[in-house]
Amino acid sequence: MKRAFSLPELVLAMALFGLVSLLIFSMLLSGTRSFNIAMSRSTLQGELNRSLARLQGEVRRSSVSLVGLVQGADRQLGGQSRDGICLSALRDWRAPASYDAQGTPLWDEFVLYYATMQTPGRLLRRTFHPAGAPYVAPMTGLNSTLLLDQPGGGETSVLAQHLEEFKLRYDGGAGVLEASLLLRRRAGRTPQGQRVNEERVQAACRMRLNNP
Repeated sequence: MKRAFSLPELVLAMALFGLVSLLIFSMLLSGTRSFNIAMSRSTLQGELNRSLARLQGEVRRSSVSLVGLVQGADRQLGGQSRDGICLSALRDWRAPASYDAQGTPLWDEFVLYYATMQTPGRLLRRTFHPAGAPYVAPMTGLNSTLLLDQPGGGETSVLAQHLEEFKLRYDGGAGVLEASLLLRRRAGRTPQGQRVNEERVQAACRMRLNNP
């Protein structure tokens, strides 16, 4: 004849079951948090790498004499720089008509990289094709208003969604641009719904412009 559980045995079994359940839940919660952190870090690192790779490629091919910078107090947010830079480019780098007889590019496009002023900010790339190509001087009217509202621009693409700082320093005499990019994102939530686990990635690079 089978013996039924006594009350103390039943209480002990329920307590053990509750403890095991709590441990399993804690492990799942920790795993979810680690996964969110890893995904956040991977997203930020991917945005950083893509942004710098695109910027470096176009900076190196652009003209030293056609660079325009947008900087100043109105491009600061919380002590962080949200700069912009305008570079010369070609619509079609492979077309023979894009070069003169000496192989010098006949610049027919401007490419603008700039950080927006929202929180979090975005790093945008925008093309412009004003009248007067081939261009022999930097694009005129380059200011913070142009970055937001200028009509007549070409394609606009978002390079980074979680931008904290885009800081630039240009030495026109040496034809060298220094760029610093900082991205920040919060991943995961507490049981109360608060966002936690801040992730930050940052990189700086030094680029030389190869065309006069």
